[in-house]
Amino acid sequence: MSWLSESREFTMTETIDMRPLKEKALNLPEPVKSLILSEPDTLDSQDFISKLGTWERLLKLKETR
Repeated sequence: MSWLSESREFTMTETIDMRPLKEKALNLPEPVKSLILSEPDTLDSQDFISKLGTWERLLKLKETR
């Protein structure tokens, strides 16, 4: 049996505390502000990472208008 089959499986799952980001979101333009504030207080790290791109695109749209 190889050491790989004996080792534990590791995942990249971590919980992100959204409360500090929600505090900062109070000063952001809509709709980013509402989207962030509507999130739960904790997010799985993978969910957080997948949402970052959307929030960034919305902020950039607001800057160009």
